[in-house]
Amino acid sequence: MIGSDWKATIQAAAAFDADRFTICVGELEYDDPFTAIISYDGRFSQPWSRTDVEREIVDISYMEDAASGGPIPVALSNEGDVYVLKNEQVERSKILGAGVLSDDAEGFGAVNTLVIDGDTQYVVGDSRQLYRREGLGTWQRLSADKSRQDGYEAEHFGNAISLEGSLLIESFQRPYSAPNAAQFDPKTWENVSPEQFLKMMKEQRSERVSRPRIQRVYHYLDGSFSRLTLPEDCMIRALYRDPEQRIWLLGVGGLIMQGTIEGGFEKVGFHGDKETLFSAAWYRSELFVATDDGLRRFDGHKLSIVKPKLRSAAINRNVPAPLKIQSFENTLIYFDRKHGVCRWDGLSWDWYEIPASLLQREFRGLPARQ
Repeated sequence: MIGSDWKATIQAAAAFDADRFTICVGELEYDDPFTAIISYDGRFSQPWSRTDVEREIVDISYMEDAASGGPIPVALSNEGDVYVLKNEQVERSKILGAGVLSDDAEGFGAVNTLVIDGDTQYVVGDSRQLYRREGLGTWQRLSADKSRQDGYEAEHFGNAISLEGSLLIESFQRPYSAPNAAQFDPKTWENVSPEQFLKMMKEQRSERVSRPRIQRVYHYLDGSFSRLTLPEDCMIRALYRDPEQRIWLLGVGGLIMQGTIEGGFEKVGFHGDKETLFSAAWYRSELFVATDDGLRRFDGHKLSIVKPKLRSAAINRNVPAPLKIQSFENTLIYFDRKHGVCRWDGLSWDWYEIPASLLQREFRGLPARQ
């Protein structure tokens, strides 16, 4: 991030309201997992705090906690560690069986998404993993399946959102190419020419691309998964439910779908829009979306650039790197992977000044919140 000698970016972020948010800053170094969880609470004169964990945090959200007298951040690692940041103390739990490198991992793979629905927390991940716990109790496995159909990898759960008592879960399956012996036996490479190697790679690539990627969406309720109807040619990157309870599916190539659990979904975007859409927020009676290069508003037909544009000397070459947006009354909170956090009141952008000490790998501390 700008102003930091540590080449880290924001990997996950969430706001509770216009004055409280948390970002998770890391480098995705799998041989040296580390994340700085940085929280801001504008109710205090010294609003910042930081907690370091030796894991890669992939998602974060807020949960109401009566004992703490308000909301508390809850962070999820790809290995199934769940960190509750309570009164600047950390309570850790582990989802047994989840993860890749964890001692207890059962081969299902990484987990990706944390969903909080009142006192209930859900976690979804690769190989159809779904876990739940009530409050800060014990995690319960509801689903996991690493089997695969011919020609495909296992099905993986990606994004998920709460529907107040149930879940909407996005999943995908990639085409599978079986490794051949050359990939397992290093001695084999001694007798493989560059031409043979390129031919082998080309053959494997043709096998993979001959099969389409499969995209699905499920409604999970009371232990049962119901598959919803989708157009075949879609790649989803975000799920969103607006204040009017309408469900939106956003994705690659300007994909915007709207629909219901009962009736399925239809495309409503303009075919000329080609952006990849990552996040959405309902702001002043319009749908705003974070794309691969900035912010857009959707008028019910096509996307248009939000003006005034997000311009700042802090943004490298004036190219934003959007991660997530959220809205609260008259404020839009924008999280940028590379550049930080800012808010918009409809007229101007205001960047939060994150203390430089918080963006260093070696953290020496800040004064306590007051």
